Amino acid sequence: MNLDITSISAIVAAAGVLVGVAYYTLDLRHNREAKEMELSRMVISDVQSEQGAQRWATIMNLEWKDYDDFMQKYSSRSNPEIFSKWSSQFMTLDTIGFLIKRKVVKAETVYEIGGAAAIQTWEKYKGIIQHLRNEGSHQDFWSNAEFYAQEMLKIMKKREQHK
Repeated sequence: MNLDITSISAIVAAAGVLVGVAYYTLDLRHNREAKEMELSRMVISDVQSEQGAQRWATIMNLEWKDYDDFMQKYSSRSNPEIFSKWSSQFMTLDTIGFLIKRKVVKAETVYEIGGAAAIQTWEKYKGIIQHLRNEGSHQDFWSNAEFYAQEMLKIMKKREQHK
């Protein structure tokens, strides 16, 4: 095989293009992963903050007999301070669930940085939320929060099987 200078320079140029494309692809992947990690940390930072931890502890220690008792004790009219805590917690969970559903962040990443608490929160409040759904016209009320909790539960069960 006889190669002249033109052929060699064409091969070198083609190899350079391939190396450039490979580098660009790896760089894009790295940047996407870095952005996802930053977004995940930003989204979960509210839940992990001292204020978020206090809010979560407060709502997890609330007690009620049934839906009517809950509303009598913790609705926006009867107790605006507590209402703001449990509703803002679910707004946060709903936002995180939306981002997971849209694949903006990975469920596994959120789980790793503290997402498992969503399971407990959902389990405690699901009866109240289901009642709110049935009572109103919003059958999907906080459905992304439910999705979030279900995704965290799937990951937890999967990991328990692999122990």
